[in-house]
Amino acid sequence: MTKKKLYRGILVLLAAGALSAAASAAQQGTEPTNLTADSLTYDTRTGLITAETNVRMEQGAGYVEGARATYNTKTEEGTVEGGVRAVRDDMDLSCERLSGVGQDHWQASGSVHMTKAGRTFTGAEVDYYPSQNDYVLASSGGTITSADGTLTADRLEGWMKENHFIGTGSAHIVSPPRDLEGGGDRMEYFGSADRPYVVLDGNAWVFQGNNMAHSNHMTVYLADDGKAVTE
Repeated sequence: MTKKKLYRGILVLLAAGALSAAASAAQQGTEPTNLTADSLTYDTRTGLITAETNVRMEQGAGYVEGARATYNTKTEEGTVEGGVRAVRDDMDLSCERLSGVGQDHWQASGSVHMTKAGRTFTGAEVDYYPSQNDYVLASSGGTITSADGTLTADRLEGWMKENHFIGTGSAHIVSPPRDLEGGGDRMEYFGSADRPYVVLDGNAWVFQGNNMAHSNHMTVYLADDGKAVTE
């Protein structure tokens, strides 16, 4: 019982887009769960469960591992610390600390590197809200890399299900497939539009081939043939 509660709580915090499915499976008992750790304690008065040293939690093909994990059965707050690695379906996350409450929000901090849905996110701290169209926020700066290129900014946020991202502060985009580079104080990328485009504001600039454009406000439509159309 204790093992299942700890695993259920911690895994629910970690498995990104597959979190809800993982939690439901754990609650319904449709997938076996397993926890290993050198030390495990459970305080029935506070509801705090603590696993320490060589912690690894598994369910189906997914797993979470770290040096220490805690979960409070009363508050549903959980953490995993120390060389954290979480893998589930199309998500692979590594960081130094992962924490969250319930299924709706978790925060990764310390050299965060997350791969999901063909994109890679890096940053010092990343917040993730799976119920809000897979909303991701790197408030202290970050990078998003996909097959189309890389977007960096001092503050980075995005809705992965919508392929919609916003970079604020020293925003910079590089797209080798389109031979395109651009930047500005703010950048907004609309990847799911019929004609994908980027809106740049404040000291905006775009460079492609031997052509360069400057403006305070600029919209760049990204054509399938790799050419950029600036408005």
